[in-house]
Amino acid sequence: MAFSDRFIRHRMDRCVTERGSVLDPYHVLELNDWCMVVALTGSGELVLVEEYRHAAGEIVRGLPSGTVEAGEDPALAMPRELMEETGYDGGEWITLPPFWSNPATATNICHVYLALGVVPTGTQKLDPGETIDVLTVDPAEAVAEIMSGRRKVNGLHLSALLFAREVARRDLAGHPQAARLIAA
Repeated sequence: MAFSDRFIRHRMDRCVTERGSVLDPYHVLELNDWCMVVALTGSGELVLVEEYRHAAGEIVRGLPSGTVEAGEDPALAMPRELMEETGYDGGEWITLPPFWSNPATATNICHVYLALGVVPTGTQKLDPGETIDVLTVDPAEAVAEIMSGRRKVNGLHLSALLFAREVARRDLAGHPQAARLIAA
């Protein structure tokens, strides 16, 4: 192990490709799995967070998300993260298929959920290093802003948002909270 702390483990492997090429060292990041949610209010508004992201050097708008702790069920981690980051809770939760964050260099998987009809039920319970502003927006406006290039976002969050929209279009026609996402 080249480096290890509570957030990341970095290892250097000897990788032999399918063609016999040797890549040594091959750097691999072992990260905890991540979870994110496309959370829609009763009126179909999309719940988003704005948070300073140090690597980007700016405040970034995105989906409520977080780390799945070792041994934690992602289906329990995400509702906890949603409540901690936004104060929203409840709703009907749909599990979307998971995907790799970056299988070339990282081991973690992204667990994605669509939550319909979430409600503000409390206050944020932020971690000591977090400052998060919560806002609700029309899903169509959020997608249009991203697709026009007016707003840069986390690519994994964009994948989750568009994935949730396609699942809603396929499976949730007529669902009152999904209607605005379907139209996005």
